[in-house]
Amino acid sequence: MRYVIGLDVGGTTMKAAAMDETGRILARGAKETGPLGSPERIFERILALIEELRKSAGVPIEAVGIAIPGPFDPRRGLSVHSPNLGWKQVDVRTPLSARCDLPLYFEHDLRTATLGEATFGAGRGVDNMIFAPLGTGFGAGVYSQGRLLAGTSGFFGEIGHVTVAGNDARCNCGKIGCVETIASAPGIARLAREELARLLQQDAELAQTSSLYQLAGGDLAAITASVVAQAAEAGDQTARSAWHAACEVIGWALSILINLFGPQKVIVGGGVSKAGELLLEPVRRSVERHAMATLHDCVDISIARLGADAGILGAGALALQNHSDGEKRGAIVR
Repeated sequence: MRYVIGLDVGGTTMKAAAMDETGRILARGAKETGPLGSPERIFERILALIEELRKSAGVPIEAVGIAIPGPFDPRRGLSVHSPNLGWKQVDVRTPLSARCDLPLYFEHDLRTATLGEATFGAGRGVDNMIFAPLGTGFGAGVYSQGRLLAGTSGFFGEIGHVTVAGNDARCNCGKIGCVETIASAPGIARLAREELARLLQQDAELAQTSSLYQLAGGDLAAITASVVAQAAEAGDQTARSAWHAACEVIGWALSILINLFGPQKVIVGGGVSKAGELLLEPVRRSVERHAMATLHDCVDISIARLGADAGILGAGALALQNHSDGEKRGAIVR
């Protein structure tokens, strides 16, 4: 049996697990990530977490996979820009590898989560799949013939920053009209707030009796994607309108990926995916309208299985896959 550590560096917390090659977790650990903008302090915490798990696992660890947020170049081990960590052009590989006696493997956090679902989750046994997490943003990881696609310089899958015609919302990236201004948790909440604000102007009494208004306690700022999902489930027409508008764009964006890559499965993850069939049903209808029929007929769209563990299990899978390949080549590239 082979044993590795998977470590997922988040903007607030870094989480890690010692695991075996079947994905069984033997020990878990976590540390606060900060202070942000200080690579050396974050490196110290990464190394300390690895050592803690090596001791608590009670098994020989052969390698470590590490998921890094934000645009990341795995060839150079370089964090190009990670707003969540306050990093720009930070060499991650060199200082960590110099201070750790285990082989280290690095990847963008979206791609490690994709690898996690492909190896141990909803994509297990599937050769070609897309993982699309819907949360604060909307990205896509592509797993093809047993490998992650990375694109030039490791940048890939930014479907959330394709422009939607007629959308004039400003995105955090600085552009106008990006997919994720609609197809994301903040996007869904924004659409619902705007719909409810219009209804309040037209008919305040009716608006105040709505499930959406009541679930938010009358405070439009308290409307979240989760609140919209609850109100839509209860039949609230304002919430349903916003929800279905977002699902239409989600399905349209996924159709682009389906037409390009022809996957067997599209796995939807992230916080918004907790809505289950409330999300999948309208998204599937949108995909059916927009994707090429022969490709649509071959794809299954389902919810991710690993939840918050996708990143650490995927980082572990990265270590297992790359360390094995390195052994075959007779060299380990960290």
